[in-house]
Amino acid sequence: MNSRALITAQNLLFSKSFQTQIVRCGSFRASKPVGDLSQYISEYEVTNDPKEWKYVEDLLPPKIVPTPKLKDEYPSGWSMPSDAAKNHPYFIKRSKNFMQPVYLDVTYRGTKRLTSVKRIKGDIWQLENELKSYLQETKNQKLIPTYVNELSGEIKFKGDHVTAIKQWLTSKGF
Repeated sequence: MNSRALITAQNLLFSKSFQTQIVRCGSFRASKPVGDLSQYISEYEVTNDPKEWKYVEDLLPPKIVPTPKLKDEYPSGWSMPSDAAKNHPYFIKRSKNFMQPVYLDVTYRGTKRLTSVKRIKGDIWQLENELKSYLQETKNQKLIPTYVNELSGEIKFKGDHVTAIKQWLTSKGF
């Protein structure tokens, strides 16, 4: 008997001695049939009464983000964009939730931080120069590397400058 036939015979004996059946439990087909489910279905009736439908509408999420109510101050410090933003050669459009589009990207296990300002229309280079000079004054740094993408309307600053940029945007009316 050669070695290949011996190994095959040993494997056959090994598998027959245990007589196991492999069952996959991760699929819905591997679960046992439940049987009659009609006992679990609750009874209901269809109604067109507007008084009852009012309670259902309160549970549904709104289809659009509602415009915020105008106040002098909000508890979170949030502010509406003012008309002073129209006087600049550039414009930064807010997100659909009325938030300023300033984001922090953390990569390389938290060692690389990039602050990005998105949704910029108009003269992006002038905005980059003004923001860069403001950040250099507030952070007491000589150089803050930037990356400007005109096609997507985005400026990236090296470092975490989110709060400083948001304060500057609020002071300019954006």
